[in-house]
Amino acid sequence: MDIKLPADRNGKTTLFSRLNVEECMRRRAITLTAGSSIALAIRTFIKHKIDAALIVDDEDLPAGVVSRTEIMGAYYAALPVETPLGDIMASPVIQCSPGDTLESALTIMQQAVIHRIYVTDTSCRAVGSLSYPDIVGMLYKYCCYCEFGLRKKTAYAEDTKFRYTVRETMTAEITSATVDETIEQVIEKLSSFRLGALLITDTTGHPAGVISKADLALAYSRGIPADESASAIMNAPPQLCHQDESLEEAIRRMILKEISRLFIYGGSEQELIGVLSLSDAARIRSGSCHACSTTRIKVKE
Repeated sequence: MDIKLPADRNGKTTLFSRLNVEECMRRRAITLTAGSSIALAIRTFIKHKIDAALIVDDEDLPAGVVSRTEIMGAYYAALPVETPLGDIMASPVIQCSPGDTLESALTIMQQAVIHRIYVTDTSCRAVGSLSYPDIVGMLYKYCCYCEFGLRKKTAYAEDTKFRYTVRETMTAEITSATVDETIEQVIEKLSSFRLGALLITDTTGHPAGVISKADLALAYSRGIPADESASAIMNAPPQLCHQDESLEEAIRRMILKEISRLFIYGGSEQELIGVLSLSDAARIRSGSCHACSTTRIKVKE
């Protein structure tokens, strides 16, 4: 069996350029008003398992966005949880249309350094949203039904020559804080490095837990002081993955466990070498292998 790999995606069309936003967007945008409180936003995030809410004006038009990033900033600034969202929301709202390609939407998200984009109709009203979990979830669905996917019992599925591994896709840098550092210091690092979560290590430098923006929002709502130690709110242990694991399997684990990242090790689990996030998986603009990087792999018997 001769497997001919497609040309590199940099000079060719990608799977993303053949699919549009409407095919994988969430067909509902959770909205709040500028007068709603930070406390209500946090409760809304928890209830709907989302990381941002669209702020709309009196005409139901997009006015701003409040994400966990803005909530984290308010926590750091010690603002009361009764503070109205209009005081902290980000504006303008980055938008796209249902008919736009995934390629163009992802490019906008990456250039604007955002994790979601709101989908609006011709009247400029929000009809949905698109985020990295939505994109990666759609890609994983393709992998499940693809003849090259690990779930298919075919000869192609057994061939690993063209299959992405975690090592090829991960970010080979880890920013961390120790269990003795304060929540305030954790927020400073998350903000400085534009991260969604931070690895927490013990006094020997070994992985002990992780703190995400979701953990910070929950701590904020519970009134935990920002000068409390990181160990008070971290989740333990961190979710780990070996560098040689297939990207498809790593994505499956993240989707099933509803987590956004895995910390990667090569030899010992105590020595981490990188992190794989959903945004990393989306960045390669493919599924879990080269089969849909441009066109389907052509197989010659």
